[in-house]
Amino acid sequence: MIPTRRLLCLTATALTLATVGGCASIVVHEKPIAARETHELIEAEALVPAGNRRAHALIRTGLELDRKHPAWAVTYFRDAALEALPMVVGGGANEDLPPEVLDARSAYRRAIEYMLATADRRVKSEGISWKEAMEQSGVGVGGQVGIYDAALWQEVLPAQQFEVKGFHRTVARGGVGAPVVIRMARTVEDRAKAVEGGVDVTDPSERHFPAQLFRSSSAVIRPGRPGEPSAVLVLHDPTQNPDMMWSPNGGPALPLAYDMTIGVARQFHEGNLDLVGRLGVLYPSEYDGRTGIFMMDPYQPGKIPVIFVHGLMSSPGAWADAMNELRGDPELRKRYQFWMFFYSTGNPILTSAARLRQSLVSIRDEFDPLGKDPALNDMILVGHSMGGLLSRMMISDSGESLWQAASDKSPDEVVLDQEQKQMLVDSMFFAPVPTVTRVVFVSTPHHGSPLGDAWVGRVASRLIRVPKDVLDIQGALAKLNGSDDLGWQFKGERYATSVAQLGLANPVLQAMSKLPMRDEVPFHSIIGYNGKEPLPEGGDGVVPYLSAHLDGAMSELIVSSGHSAQETDAAIREMRRVLAVHYNEYASDRTAMAAGKQPPVHVARPDGRTPIRFDDAASDPRVRVNTARSDEPLDLRIIR
Repeated sequence: MIPTRRLLCLTATALTLATVGGCASIVVHEKPIAARETHELIEAEALVPAGNRRAHALIRTGLELDRKHPAWAVTYFRDAALEALPMVVGGGANEDLPPEVLDARSAYRRAIEYMLATADRRVKSEGISWKEAMEQSGVGVGGQVGIYDAALWQEVLPAQQFEVKGFHRTVARGGVGAPVVIRMARTVEDRAKAVEGGVDVTDPSERHFPAQLFRSSSAVIRPGRPGEPSAVLVLHDPTQNPDMMWSPNGGPALPLAYDMTIGVARQFHEGNLDLVGRLGVLYPSEYDGRTGIFMMDPYQPGKIPVIFVHGLMSSPGAWADAMNELRGDPELRKRYQFWMFFYSTGNPILTSAARLRQSLVSIRDEFDPLGKDPALNDMILVGHSMGGLLSRMMISDSGESLWQAASDKSPDEVVLDQEQKQMLVDSMFFAPVPTVTRVVFVSTPHHGSPLGDAWVGRVASRLIRVPKDVLDIQGALAKLNGSDDLGWQFKGERYATSVAQLGLANPVLQAMSKLPMRDEVPFHSIIGYNGKEPLPEGGDGVVPYLSAHLDGAMSELIVSSGHSAQETDAAIREMRRVLAVHYNEYASDRTAMAAGKQPPVHVARPDGRTPIRFDDAASDPRVRVNTARSDEPLDLRIIR
């Protein structure tokens, strides 16, 4: 039981720090879709063409049977879809389709949606699998989504059944079939059933999926072939097959309909990621077990990993809009795979950086121990706020400078058990991670934030329950150095928290900011500007511009935003631009090597000053920015 005073402090601090976390508020509402009256209204408005009347009549009958005889209703929806399919296929892949083909596609989609909604009610009321519910009505199940056969997913529902709020836009495509969202709850019992069903749970991707996994897919139904039921419903995976084209019976390729936003929305909304992020800052020990790479899609050889790293009091939910739009782009899905790193943000910054470093190294060993996948040698990190500091440490070289700032004794003189000593050494001594070849910093406090020194930072630091292993390390160093001589990282519990270490004058951060970064790795800056104070003194309300700016960046974009700049359209467009640049360089390297030539040399630091741009919303006629490259100081004053 938390004492009332502590609870009030926790609440006030959490509400204040919520502005730092940068998590979009995603809301998902479920709504009914199968209603006879609704379908009759659609028919009346569409004026059903003669060739499609039988398909519509079958749908109406299915809707009449839906509540009392759901198994029969599924057979009518099945037959309606099969009835409409010849007209659907006959229209081909043309964009300018006649009304009868458009109506047939609509009837085909609705028949599949009603069939899935009705089958799901049977699943929930009778305790059977969706595969059984379909097969009992003469519909087989086929296809594969991710590493799982379609039949192993536990819930398959039409995307039309959900309303989503909180995203800038819906990423979807029209076409043939029904967009669906599928779910798998991955408990110990579920994994046991999966093994019985032939699933290879030793696939390394399994270890990086969330407890509940949601995916967007596309569902089509076709006539059964010899040895199959009379009809087969097939799921198609837009991540594994970005083009999403379907050739029924070897006919013309048709574009499949899908909605990528629904899967992302349910993943972030129903996974309670925001709450986990809030608690992870105040109770890091309890959430350390969840630290690691978080994946929605299985590892795909040949695709470059983009790894998002969230900030203080946040979670992977901070990247909901970026994941929705970047992962939703079929051209990017062909070339990239999008992962996220979760960590307890109350831990010391160097401790979290060590865990990110270990995750990046181990994931390469898990997925490609023989080093056959060159795409894993070109990872991109995108870090928001404190996540940018962690990302920076992945391309930095500590040398002995961090240790020398903490102690004038040798690490060999520290008395700790082996695990804690290894933790200490890993956090203080490191080289750049060779597989990270580009970094994007978003609203990153390279030189600190006033928040770390303000009252909320001081209160939060005292409320954070510093992990025991950190306190043990602190005690060992105190004993080694003598309490008066104790280095900057371990002066009391407050100084061992990430919040305190974000202070503008905090020596932890100042030492980190002086570490050399790997010259061959380009980095880019996206900086929020709320317009309240002139630049360069102004900033996003949490991180001053002068703290977020880094000399040597290949590009710098200033966006009109508070601290959650990663959620803005301008920032996501910039991420897309950087990904295009990165892939073009990767492709040119691969082409040269395939021809037996030396890869071209790519520029990693600008020739002169970093070019600075403002997004349209941040532009202001009072802002004068000299973008010509020179060694003179930037003029970013707003003339009032």
